[in-house]
Amino acid sequence: MGEQAGHGIETFRGVVFPWHCDSMGHFSVQHQMPLLDGAAYHLLGEFGPVVEVRDGRRLGWADVRHEISYQHELVAGDLIILRSGLISFGNSSIRHRTELSRRSDGRVCTVMEGITVRFDLDARKSIPLDAGAREIAQRLLLPAAANSQ
Repeated sequence: MGEQAGHGIETFRGVVFPWHCDSMGHFSVQHQMPLLDGAAYHLLGEFGPVVEVRDGRRLGWADVRHEISYQHELVAGDLIILRSGLISFGNSSIRHRTELSRRSDGRVCTVMEGITVRFDLDARKSIPLDAGAREIAQRLLLPAAANSQ
């Protein structure tokens, strides 16, 4: 996506504090992971309650894959913005992307791509995305993904 942040919805805004940094002075992985996870959770929240009961079944989501690329360093004092959107969606899954960017220059510093499936929490199996979820997924597609649909 280049150096500038892509589109998508804002899923977090914050600051890197000194206690978020490792012994080399960089924003540590252990503190980035919860932000990326929370951003993905907010993205799922666009579909409605993350866990809901429908027709007597508890429905939710299950992560099945994540790939994270740490592209540029962040240090104490950096303001950060996370934006998330969909790359694609299938019968029961969404492929999503979250970019963690430095506010001062818009540089994308960390990128997480993941696959999450709609999940029947009681039967412990994936289920198809319903028509409403597919409509929301279409709206959440990132510009490059939407253009290729």
